[in-house]
Amino acid sequence: MTFLCGLLAFYGTAFAQQSPSLTGKIWSVRSGEFVQPEQLSRELDSGSWLFLGEQHDHPEHQRLATDWLKKLDAQNRLGVLALEMARQSQQEYLDAALGTREVDPESLNWSEGWPWQRYADLVIEGLARSQRVVGVDLDRDDQRKAYREGGARPAVSEAQAAALDELIFQGHCEILPRERLPQMRQVQLARDQAMAEALARFSGTEGVSLFVTGAVHARLDLGVPRWLPGEVKVTSVLMQEVDKQRQQPEDYLPETVDGLPAADFLWFTPALPDTDPCEELRQNHS
Repeated sequence: MTFLCGLLAFYGTAFAQQSPSLTGKIWSVRSGEFVQPEQLSRELDSGSWLFLGEQHDHPEHQRLATDWLKKLDAQNRLGVLALEMARQSQQEYLDAALGTREVDPESLNWSEGWPWQRYADLVIEGLARSQRVVGVDLDRDDQRKAYREGGARPAVSEAQAAALDELIFQGHCEILPRERLPQMRQVQLARDQAMAEALARFSGTEGVSLFVTGAVHARLDLGVPRWLPGEVKVTSVLMQEVDKQRQQPEDYLPETVDGLPAADFLWFTPALPDTDPCEELRQNHS
């Protein structure tokens, strides 16, 4: 029995050495190596954008975004903070609150669709520390118009359109009728184009500017970067919840589009409690 326990302990240790936890590590897509936050920070040029692609319901992702904002500020390198969670029509409220921490969702005309308790620290620190906090998303009326009429420009390629359709379908728990996918894609494209136009206006701002958004919007091959002028420099970091079934960083790379990488870095974060986010939606459609 002692021998068996020892053997199991040996193989358990060996397996742990072969498959170390990814949680907390940053992986460079370009080099195929893990890097330290300081290495990532050194790659960020003044006048460039750092895109942080989050999972909206993951509190660690909002914490990391806030930490990066503080890190850049401590280095005297912080430019502007841009938020998918704030609409362009909120800009006057954000500007009025710049430089203060005494804000609440009502004073910012904050959308209920983005839980304030989830983003409060990021927004408050951004208002207190950054050169400006910028709302970049389209208003609901403009999104509805895009759904009906389409965005200013169609997808860059058929591959991009097909990939967005599939991600929208998966993101709606495979319940959304497929015939509605092109219209949903129109909204996605219109939002990406509008956000790119807003970000482009602040490109070249002294320091490193931070854009916090959903992971698909942050993808180099699918999202906002596809619509930015070529001279705008972007470093895309996708924050990725660790799945115990996937032990290697390469296992998390999505299938890419048009020969472009999905991101520059993957930042691995703890897994959320094992729940099915689609269960309630399926029940409502049953």
